[in-house]
Amino acid sequence: MTNAELFLEYAALIALYIFSISLIFPFLRLFRGPTLPDRVVALDQIGVIIVGMMVCDVVYTREKLLLDVVLVVAFILAFGSMIIARYLYKQNKDQ
Repeated sequence: MTNAELFLEYAALIALYIFSISLIFPFLRLFRGPTLPDRVVALDQIGVIIVGMMVCDVVYTREKLLLDVVLVVAFILAFGSMIIARYLYKQNKDQ
């Protein structure tokens, strides 16, 4: 194993730990958020963090097949955010 591969493994593990710790704050906002848009943004942030964790897992395990899963999850996350934003916009427009 070369030094570069070893560095990538350690960097991926450190990033996974950092992502895991950073999930605390969006979960707090999700449960305590005063408004629905706050909760939607927190849920979107949780999804982005999970996609980042999946990418770190791909780097750590060197499983290239998982990149397809990461891509699909990222697309679903983006489209879901757009749909929720459009719903909130229409709900706000009607009031």
